[in-house]
Formats: sequence, structure tokens, C-alpha cells
Amino acid sequence: MRFRNAVVVVTGASSGIGRATASAFAGEGAVLVLASRSRSALEDVARECRALGVEVLVVPTDIADPAAVGGLAGAAVRRFGRIDIWVEAVAVGIAGPLGSESVEEIRRLVDTNVFGTVLSARAALTVFQRQGHGRLVLVGSLLSIFPNPLVPLYSMSKFAIRGLALNLQQQVAGQPRIRVGLVLPGPVDTPFFQRAANHTGHRLRAIPPAYAPERLAARILAVARRPRRQVTTGVVSHLALVAHRLAPRATEAVVARWSATFVTGPQPAAAGPGALFEPPPAGSTHGGYRRGRIRRRLGERLGLGSPPT
Repeated sequence: MRFRNAVVVVTGASSGIGRATASAFAGEGAVLVLASRSRSALEDVARECRALGVEVLVVPTDIADPAAVGGLAGAAVRRFGRIDIWVEAVAVGIAGPLGSESVEEIRRLVDTNVFGTVLSARAALTVFQRQGHGRLVLVGSLLSIFPNPLVPLYSMSKFAIRGLALNLQQQVAGQPRIRVGLVLPGPVDTPFFQRAANHTGHRLRAIPPAYAPERLAARILAVARRPRRQVTTGVVSHLALVAHRLAPRATEAVVARWSATFVTGPQPAAAGPGALFEPPPAGSTHGGYRRGRIRRRLGERLGLGSPPT
């Protein structure tokens, strides 16, 4: 599939993987419809993408709001006549042992990560069925396979997304022009950890080795080109999946201990809801967790090169 002039909806486009994905599609000449809660952050991304010579429509959207998600799909179709690809990349997080969070925080996480993903998938597939083609890419997490006891609610929500994707793949199995792909990132260097609700008592950080968001964006483009049942990226992530096939209980125990230990740093941090309820006015692609200039540049260049298959 060629992306030049393809109409691509990217949710969660104001920061992290979503922002990197928007830039990657812009570099391929796609027409973009960008969604997140913050208009000001979206406008920053839109300026960067328009500088690459592509048309961009900004639609501020809270994907937990059914009317807003319907409005997003409707705005894209009214402006461009169709949607070729929908990338669902929104995620919020809560860190801390179960019981440390408020009920309102639980509801917000489920509303965004689970209910919002369902609404987005339903809106995308409704458009695809009407026009006879389309590709939906859901961004999950390796924590839909491996546990992390310090982020149990976030991991639970990613299990739900993986379950939705696998079921939708069977739903459209007899329709070759409508496809559903699933991307399972491992740890990624994004602002997600700075914005998650934090009840651990310590500052959150990306679990090493954190990959460049550009590498995940390249994988998302590869799945949009040739949809896959589920894929990840990075040597460590692939090795973890292989080990899980061979010894699931032992691998889950090791990964759970590693990820729970290294998702926090030594610096203390006050408890707070992060960006669960209010979006930050500005966004960024990177979280600043990858050490070393050479490593940062290499990861970004790997993402900016040809998308992996």
C-alpha cells in the first residue's frame, strides 16, 4: 500500500508514539486527520506536518466521548471523502499498587484506554464497511502479555485492547479490503511516564531499554501497509516473546520483577493524577529517557528509514 494522498486518522497525535506516527505518515505524503484532547498541542504537530507539504485537519477529541469520536470520523469524511487508515494510539496510565488510586482515576483510565478504543474501532470500521476498504491499527503493549504489578490497571486495559484486536481480525476475515493490525510496543521513550497518575512515591521512568518512538512509528506504518496479527519491535521485545512461548510462567515472573523495579527511579515524587483529567497544553515526541547522543540518533534514524516488515 502506498501512503501518498492516503487519508490517515491518528488519535493521540499530540505526543509520544502518536506524534511520531503522524510525522512518519506526513513524510510519506499522507493526508492527516490529527486527534487528541489538546488543540494547542495538535496545532504544533500540524505545523510540523504541513511543513512537509501535506494537508492536515486538526480535530480536538476526547476518545472517551462517543459524540466526539463520531464527530472525528464525520469531520474526516466530510473534508476528504473517506478514511483509508485509522491509527488508535491514545493511552493514559496509573502507577501504583491496586488500591492506591482513586475510583475516579480508575474510571478515567478504563474510559480512555478501553471504552475509547472500542469507540474508535467502531467508528473506523463503520466507515470502512460503508466505503468498502480501510485499515485499522490498534496500538497495545507488551503488557497485554506480560504482567507488571506496579501498573496493574494499565496492563489490564492493554489486555482488553489485545482481545478486541484479535476478535476484530476474525470479524473482518472474509473482507480482504478491510484489515485490522495490532502493534505491541515494549518500553518507549515518550512523555507517557511523566503524565501518568503516580501513586508509587517515586518518579516514573521508561523501563530500559527504552526504544525511540520513531521506531514504533515505522512499525505502525509497516502494519498499515501489510496488516499483521500482532507485532512488536526491538531485539529485547522479540526475545521476551520467544522466551514466553518456551517458558511462560518463568518469563512472566522475570519480566514482572524487572519492569516493576525499573519503572520507578530513586527520586521521590508526590502522588497525583498526572494528565488523566486535564491534557497538557504542549506535547513532545520524546521523554528523555534514552542516554547517550549516539543511541538517541541511531534509534530515530532507524525509525526514519524504511519501515520494517
